[in-house]
Amino acid sequence: MFTLAAAVAAVAFAPIGAQSACAAGLPSIYDAYSEHDHDLENCSVEAPTNDGQRASGRVVAIDPAAGKITLDYRPLPLLPEGGVRVFSVEDPTALKGLSAGDRVRFELERDGRSYVVTHLENSN
Repeated sequence: MFTLAAAVAAVAFAPIGAQSACAAGLPSIYDAYSEHDHDLENCSVEAPTNDGQRASGRVVAIDPAAGKITLDYRPLPLLPEGGVRVFSVEDPTALKGLSAGDRVRFELERDGRSYVVTHLENSN
């Protein structure tokens, strides 16, 4: 008979693969027996990408001289909190013709600790 205790024991003693252990920052049981030297300090896990998905929002303010736009936006994969934020714009000419209240579609990229709008189009 298979019990809850047996199921927990099976999961607890199941081997952890080298890839999942590396991603979790844990040594794998395979590391000791592997021909390859796994360097956990240089282990990296790729962050999810935006994959070209366009987000939508509303223009709150524009500063063409500084190349910045303030957008009110819904949660995004890159910025799950949503809200109002000032973004730098990769191409300041994309700000031409926009004004406060316009609805826009945009793409973002992370640039260190900030985010840059890489694509911006009016969707009014």
